[in-house]
Amino acid sequence: MSDTLLRQISMMELIPRYPAKTFTNEIKEKLGALGYEATLRTIQRDLQELSRLFPIVSDERSHPFGWSWKKDAKGYESPAMDPIQALTFSLAAQYLEPLMPKANFKRIEAFFNRAESVLIGNEKSKLLNWRKRVKVIPESIRFKDPKVSLEIRQKLYRAVYESIQIKALYKKRGSETSDERHIHPLGIVIKGSMHYLICMMDEDEIEPRYLPLQRFERVELLNEASNEPENFDMEEFIHRNNLGFTYSKNLYTFEAIFDKTMAYHLLETPLNDTQTVQELDNDKLRIKARIPDTLQFEQWLMSFGSDVEVLKPRRLRKKFQKLAESLNSIYS
Repeated sequence: MSDTLLRQISMMELIPRYPAKTFTNEIKEKLGALGYEATLRTIQRDLQELSRLFPIVSDERSHPFGWSWKKDAKGYESPAMDPIQALTFSLAAQYLEPLMPKANFKRIEAFFNRAESVLIGNEKSKLLNWRKRVKVIPESIRFKDPKVSLEIRQKLYRAVYESIQIKALYKKRGSETSDERHIHPLGIVIKGSMHYLICMMDEDEIEPRYLPLQRFERVELLNEASNEPENFDMEEFIHRNNLGFTYSKNLYTFEAIFDKTMAYHLLETPLNDTQTVQELDNDKLRIKARIPDTLQFEQWLMSFGSDVEVLKPRRLRKKFQKLAESLNSIYS
């Protein structure tokens, strides 16, 4: 296979799907890193030739021209997708669709559609019947995705990917106006319909923050590396904060008596590795564990209603007593 053909194949792999785009100078740099030396003129000529054979288009509204695969382009793949791969993609689509913003999911939907086509084309295969019999159901309520512009989302993801600083207009919760912030991105966390930017801010160089993406109103990428705190551990940060309106950074010892029927799943899916369970005579479970001090955990407890009795900590038991009194005054 000639070097020219290999270079052109590599070039097509460097072109993103619309609305993202790349430029000839970027392609030249990336091809150079792959060992292909070519002038800008050669790359431009290759792009023009490829655009006659494949659904690749240039945005000529401004210079330099940006190149993309068409939004609905099927692209090309080799080797062909076999039925087992198609089934895997099909199940992955079921799992990912509730988790991802619609705009992000649309960007990869072509792969999932291709998988469905492979399965439908194998009507006599047992795989198609299996696909019909395997479903993925979200564990919690599926809320509508918050509105985040595609441009802002792409810039935030790029800042995390390239570990570069940003300037942003960010509106705090409950605030009427936004403030300019200098931010050092550390990562992205997806929790249900919510996407959070994990980051440091110049105003606080000690404590990492988590900021919902929908509160960003403008993002400017800076050509400076992000400053990551020493010994920062994403897993530890998520565990400590639980991204659920943290009351404090402390863990506390939780103890409660649950109705066994309602809480049986905790025998199979424990709260965490610290959980201990004692089965009581009256078809109850005494469960004890070290828990993050968050609103999210308390809301989960409230979902059990009268099928849980909180024993410890005392402050949490009192909170549930007040809740019971309040509910009684409403419904009596």
